[in-house]
Amino acid sequence: MEMLAEYFRIIFDEEKLIAQIERKTSFSELEEELKIDEQDLKEFLASHQIIHGLQDETLELFAKFPAKMEYPLLIAEGQYPINGVDGNIKFVFDFKEEINRDSKWNFRDVMKIPSVSKGQRLAKLIGPEKGVDGLDVTGTVVKANPGKPAAATAGKNVVYREEDSTFFATENGQFNLSGRKLNVYPEYEVNETLSLKDGNLDFIGTIIIRGDVPTGFTVKAEGDIKIFGMVEAATIIAGGSIYVTEGISGQEKGSLEAGENIHIAYINQAKIYAGNDLFVENSILHSECLANGHVYCQKGSIAGGSISAGKTIEARDVGTRMNTKTEITLGMNKLLLEREQNLLNKKQELELLLEKLKILGQKLATQDTANPKIRISLLRQRHSFAKTKEQLTEIGEELLLLNTSLGDLKEAKLIVRNFIYQNVNVSFGKYKRSIKSNYHYIEMSLHENEIALHQLYG
Repeated sequence: MEMLAEYFRIIFDEEKLIAQIERKTSFSELEEELKIDEQDLKEFLASHQIIHGLQDETLELFAKFPAKMEYPLLIAEGQYPINGVDGNIKFVFDFKEEINRDSKWNFRDVMKIPSVSKGQRLAKLIGPEKGVDGLDVTGTVVKANPGKPAAATAGKNVVYREEDSTFFATENGQFNLSGRKLNVYPEYEVNETLSLKDGNLDFIGTIIIRGDVPTGFTVKAEGDIKIFGMVEAATIIAGGSIYVTEGISGQEKGSLEAGENIHIAYINQAKIYAGNDLFVENSILHSECLANGHVYCQKGSIAGGSISAGKTIEARDVGTRMNTKTEITLGMNKLLLEREQNLLNKKQELELLLEKLKILGQKLATQDTANPKIRISLLRQRHSFAKTKEQLTEIGEELLLLNTSLGDLKEAKLIVRNFIYQNVNVSFGKYKRSIKSNYHYIEMSLHENEIALHQLYG
């Protein structure tokens, strides 16, 4: 052992995971035939506390041919620790904004807003893992570094549930990941006129546009839509209410559809549907409007087109001095009324056709059915008869389901605070009255199955 200490020394790396034998400078070529005793080698290693990860084959060669080995010589290697895996956050829904540009892609569909519903799972925290400890060449434990937890936190309208390490949305809205903070914003804002930079919008919450909505765009929201500008020939659909600070110039293509109310400055050549009330600051011109509740247009006029309301319609003027044809319908849905009338007309046509086919069938049955032409004609008659009966059944079912009523006809009113002009047609359900003269400051209602006109004063 003394000889080994004279010619060799042991060197370790910093963590003692590697042990090497290094030759001292006093070792010379004169000792090329030197051999090392196995017991001396064991004592030499033990004196340096090297007990783990011994390289047995290398040590055997070293003992036999110490002068021929290349130094430093690896003689022991410990077990390296395996550090723990850091925790991470696993998202359980796709919040990418990219649009699938397939064959049905609309070039105005630029992105999708990452929308989530109240109570929806957003993400789950995974890990971290502890890791596996190692052993150095002296048999001492080398501690593994544990994984770090994911630095994710619940932000606005998001809660974290400890028991299953899961994040949930507490509101409908737009999902946002800011750094490691999860947020749900109930409003989506466009701070300028809508353009191809934003594209069509479809959002679960409320949309705010601080500009105009140009022709061709579609904006949908399950909440409200607020537009601080004007709407051109675009489509606006809201589950809640729609607010437009200017108005809509629809060019007979633009439309607004709200599950609740619509508030707007003016309406021109557009289609409007309000689940509750329609509030118009100025005029309604040549448009098709339907409100289940009230239509308020006290400061402006209703000229051209058709207006349907379940309860009341109030306007400053109805019609024009030029006698523009204007349709006012109360208590009924004018569009459904027209659909009902079309169905009734179609039903009458099919009933006449069915009667003719029946007579034709009776006539063919008396002829020689062995004749190929007669047989083919009879088959055609039977097919047409069955097809016509099927169409009549479908029309009957649709008529049963069709509900043209919007409200109580007894409570419905038309209030005109200035003039109602000639060529205005007023309907209360199936009762109609055409205005033949100009009237000032009047109220119209249904009384004993007749449309009554009352002069207002004050």
